[in-house]
Amino acid sequence: MRYILVLCLSVMLFGASSYDFNEYKFVSAAAATFKQSGNISFDNSKTIITYSQPKYKQIIDDGTDVTITGKSGKTYKLKGKALFYTKLFIDVMRRLGDIKYLKKSRDFLLVKKENIYIVEFKNEIKDQVLKAEVEAKNSKVKSFKLFMKNGDTLEIIKR
Repeated sequence: MRYILVLCLSVMLFGASSYDFNEYKFVSAAAATFKQSGNISFDNSKTIITYSQPKYKQIIDDGTDVTITGKSGKTYKLKGKALFYTKLFIDVMRRLGDIKYLKKSRDFLLVKKENIYIVEFKNEIKDQVLKAEVEAKNSKVKSFKLFMKNGDTLEIIKR
């Protein structure tokens, strides 16, 4: 389940309709960092994350269901806790990517230090994520990093 949660953390980050990104995931238990690259696109009700490297994977949140399709073309639908947490993380990522929402949201506590916003969560997400750091330049999110309770981190950098 942790893999699915971390995978979906890379979902919504910068508030654009489509952009390419690099994802750096540090897994504390393995003491290793893994890199993935892909593209994310979204509209009001649908989010599509397509990983192109090192292997193909597509995650689609249509507002109701979350499906994952691998290189083989096999698709499966998330259920139960995996669905709940994945949708929660997708929502958080979407909101972290919008500076205006980030500044006004009552779901976050913010502290600004130069071009970095330190984000502490108030809702269910705080059970999984200690904090986030969002880097912004000229009122646009450039990257963010999530710090998980288990010592893992996930960093998304817009290309």
